[in-house]
Amino acid sequence: MEAFDQATQQELKKFVEQETQKAQMQQTIHEFTGRCWESCITQAKSNQLDSKETACLQNCVNRFVDTSVFIVKHS
Repeated sequence: MEAFDQATQQELKKFVEQETQKAQMQQTIHEFTGRCWESCITQAKSNQLDSKETACLQNCVNRFVDTSVFIVKHS
């Protein structure tokens, strides 16, 4: 990176940091999607979720969001 001036180096560093954060968020979303699916979907009975599965998924996602917000606020 020595071939770039200071401003370009800072811009590249910021870009890499943002892309890293995006990748981490995508990985986290993938993990919680899998966990919520495993916890809430017991059988693939049809192409629609029943009310129990829907409520379970909503609760699972809400817990994930609440936890994420808590972690961000207390970091």
